[in-house]
Amino acid sequence: MLLVPLVLALAISAAPDTEDRVDRELMIHGFRSPSTGLELRESFLGFHVGLYPTTLDENAAGESRTTWFLKFGLTAYFLGFDTGSGRESSPFVGVSLVQGLNNDWDVSESITGGAGVMFDAGFRWAAWRGLDLRLGAMGLLGFDGRFLVRPAPGLSWSVPL
Repeated sequence: MLLVPLVLALAISAAPDTEDRVDRELMIHGFRSPSTGLELRESFLGFHVGLYPTTLDENAAGESRTTWFLKFGLTAYFLGFDTGSGRESSPFVGVSLVQGLNNDWDVSESITGGAGVMFDAGFRWAAWRGLDLRLGAMGLLGFDGRFLVRPAPGLSWSVPL
C-alpha cells in the first residue's frame, strides 16, 4: 500500500524538464479515469474533481450494482514521450479522497463506511489531437478497512491553456 505514495514521490522528483511540451492543459474526462469530471494539469502535476462510477458489490438478487463516488485528488505524469500524435503520452500515478454517494459506500449513512482513499496507476495515451485514452487500475481503501482493486479505463479530451 505504501508503494503508490512512493511512486508518486518518485514521479515528482523525476519530473521532465522539456521545452517543447504543453505545460498547462484542461482535461475533460468523459469516463472514469481519474474521474468523470475536470482536471487541470500544470507541468507534471494535475488536480482533478469529478464523479467516479464502479461496480463494487451486488444487490440482494446477486446482480452487480454501480456505486458512485465524489472524487478529488492529485495525479502525477512522468516519463512522457510522443507516440505519434505530436502530444505527450505518459505513465501516471494518483491519489484521491473519495466519498460514496450510494449503496454500501453511502457517506450520508457513515463517514467511515462511505469514504476512503483511492490510488490510481496507469498509462495516458495521447491518441489523436486532444483525444486521450487511459488504461490502468485503481485501489480503493475505505476508512473502515475495506480494500478493493478494479480496472480503471478512461476517455478524455485535453485542451492546452
